[in-house]
Amino acid sequence: MMKQIIAFFSLLLYVSAFCQINTEEIKKKVLENPKTYYYDYLEIFKMEPAKLTQQELNQMYYGSRFIESEYQMRDYNQDYEKIWKLAKLGMSKNKALKIVEDAQTKYNKNPLLKGVALELSYIYKALGNKEKSDLYYLQNDLIDQTIENSGTGKSEDSPICVILAGDMISKISSLPRSSSPSDFKQEMTDLADGSILTTYSVGDSKIYIKLVGGF
Repeated sequence: MMKQIIAFFSLLLYVSAFCQINTEEIKKKVLENPKTYYYDYLEIFKMEPAKLTQQELNQMYYGSRFIESEYQMRDYNQDYEKIWKLAKLGMSKNKALKIVEDAQTKYNKNPLLKGVALELSYIYKALGNKEKSDLYYLQNDLIDQTIENSGTGKSEDSPICVILAGDMISKISSLPRSSSPSDFKQEMTDLADGSILTTYSVGDSKIYIKLVGGF
């Protein structure tokens, strides 16, 4: 009996680790009151990210999909060779000094763009600024956790939620490797809130991923 009780509560803890992402509600809140439901959270995230609850992180991160950003993935790609490609763990101090100002400026335009906070952390680590390096590393970690906690990916009711199309591909690694390309299947469904739910499958194995706000 005791084993059954323990198993039951273990299941509850497993389920509670994942937050149901209500993108319709998130979109409604951020469009009606962007200051309260996005910009205020973003300011906390930039200075003291650990103060945000998971619910607030969800609202901020997924709400950002419905806010026009000054710095988007296409801008990141344009800057990649001259800034972000150089921002690696173990980079030299001289290289960090050459790009830190530009990197900080780009980050300030969109702190939530995937990878930017982590790469800025590497830059400040190379400069010996542990406080800033740790801050940006934590921000990146919280973004990763927010995505991981968004759903199990095992059903349509609990998809993993992402805001970048590239993240959809990176999340299908849990599927078994296929000996034939024809075994891999992909089915996309347009949702009422403008998001896209994609089901990736290999044989009987499936993973459900939701692109918040669509392409």
